[in-house]
Amino acid sequence: MVVFTLSVVIPKSRRADFVQSLSALVGPTRVAPGCIGCRLYADLENRNAFTLVEEWASQAALDQHLASDAHKTLVAAMELSAQPPAIHFDTVGQRAGLEVIEAARRSRGLL
Repeated sequence: MVVFTLSVVIPKSRRADFVQSLSALVGPTRVAPGCIGCRLYADLENRNAFTLVEEWASQAALDQHLASDAHKTLVAAMELSAQPPAIHFDTVGQRAGLEVIEAARRSRGLL
């Protein structure tokens, strides 16, 4: 799995444009081949800071998305950022859930 993360700070005057552009992008991205999840988060402390997180089943699926017209919309939205955007591509070898917390608590005698 590959996780793409984009963090931006948008000027207050362009916030509505950014939210509108990304809101229109999230839905189609979620149904793109190989997309596991796509979410847009707003920062609680800085109303103009946003983080987009996309999870992809494979590098090939992400590459296909990066070459799409939808990604061109994302690049245009990134250009609204008041400072250089933070972009990360992380490869995930394994994913676990609640069982990790349970195992940690069990090892400490808390369960």
